[in-house]
Amino acid sequence: MRIAVTLMAHGDTECVRDTVESIRRFATDKILLLVDGAAWEGWGKDVDLPVYKMSGFYHNFPKSPYRNITLGLMNTVKVFPDVDWYCYTEYDTLFASSAFKEDLERADKDGVWCMGNDARTGNIQLPIIENMLKTKINGSKYLLGCCIFHHRDYLHKLQELDFFNRFLYLTNDFTRGYFPGYEEQGGYDLAEHLYPTLANHFGGKVRGQAYFEDAWHGNYKRYPLRWKPDIDPTTENFPEASIIHPLKQYDHPIRQEQRKKRNG
Repeated sequence: MRIAVTLMAHGDTECVRDTVESIRRFATDKILLLVDGAAWEGWGKDVDLPVYKMSGFYHNFPKSPYRNITLGLMNTVKVFPDVDWYCYTEYDTLFASSAFKEDLERADKDGVWCMGNDARTGNIQLPIIENMLKTKINGSKYLLGCCIFHHRDYLHKLQELDFFNRFLYLTNDFTRGYFPGYEEQGGYDLAEHLYPTLANHFGGKVRGQAYFEDAWHGNYKRYPLRWKPDIDPTTENFPEASIIHPLKQYDHPIRQEQRKKRNG
């Protein structure tokens, strides 16, 4: 199975390096590291990592990074056109085994175009996107943004539609992560709704593996990924985990344990 990964980073060399090592060990060596433009000078441009690197837009605020995500996906498709799946993930995600590939194989056979965690169906309205694509979008889909797998057929379709370039041009004047009308509907990170919703609109399925709402549900032993709180190493060890989030510190006990396993 051929996989390419878009990895978003904002700094913290050692944590990013640890995540890169885990991706190379269990997923792929086809990695595009997109560095927040705020951290490119003085860190991203100079950091030595076995990845394809590029500077993203200047982000540096706790709002939707949807433009950087779009820029990363667009360039990952260009740099690595011949893969089966594209994964977008964050620096504080850790790959712990290759077991996730079994689920990707099933997803491929089942017509899934987006796979991740915390899958939801809703009615978020995106009239700006409808106008851009000249189409009506019925309903919305959601996946947690820290780690989402996109099928090649899906991203190649977006590429053929020139969606990435058109979307970046459309949003060029939007500032500080704001997307008109989205936050007013309770959204936080536009990409978490945008890409699963478009996958569903164009005929692909959206699949969630697990979710956290006061407690873990679903296939969380393999996919303990949530927005917050941080994974507690004293109560949440997850020995069967394949992908884990969030692990924001290089010296987090789970990162230390996983490094020993990788190097053992």
